[in-house]
Amino acid sequence: MPSDALERLRSVLPPSPGSAEGAALDLQTIAVAEAALRIRLPPDYLEFLAVYGAGTLDDFLLIAAPERVPGHRYSTSIVEITGTFRVAAAKPYKAELLGAGEAYVRWGVDDGGVSHLWRIEGGSSAEWPVCVYGDGELTVLPYGFAEYLARACTGGLPGKLQRRFGTDDDHEFLHWQDQFRRDTERYASS
Repeated sequence: MPSDALERLRSVLPPSPGSAEGAALDLQTIAVAEAALRIRLPPDYLEFLAVYGAGTLDDFLLIAAPERVPGHRYSTSIVEITGTFRVAAAKPYKAELLGAGEAYVRWGVDDGGVSHLWRIEGGSSAEWPVCVYGDGELTVLPYGFAEYLARACTGGLPGKLQRRFGTDDDHEFLHWQDQFRRDTERYASS
């Protein structure tokens, strides 16, 4: 049964036309990603994937798939972006705030280069808080993935974070396959 947060999100953010097809592809990569990262991905992220798949929110926030879908180079992988985040987090000027970075899984990045993360804590991935890291500042939120996205789409994030998403009620999600189709059509017509 989907979480309350996912149901709230679904009421304001329709999946893209290719989400059902794309979600099936993205879900096939869960075991590979979990083995590579040696974690269990949060259940609300997996629920989100089953409905939306991986892609972009408002052409602003990229939400990564667990792992690249074989044969589809346009998708982005949590395994890859977590690896690059952890390497960057180990730099001395970041390590003071983030430790070695091993306590974080990067599930998204926005157009401003801000990292959207889970902090690995507690006995279950269902307990992992969402964190936002950018401009040398780490914000730890007291809720998980689906709640974060539901709040982003309904004006419920703390001030500075909400401004990143805007305050309008018109939000769009595009699965990465739909984004690829849109970009291909745009470039073919130019």
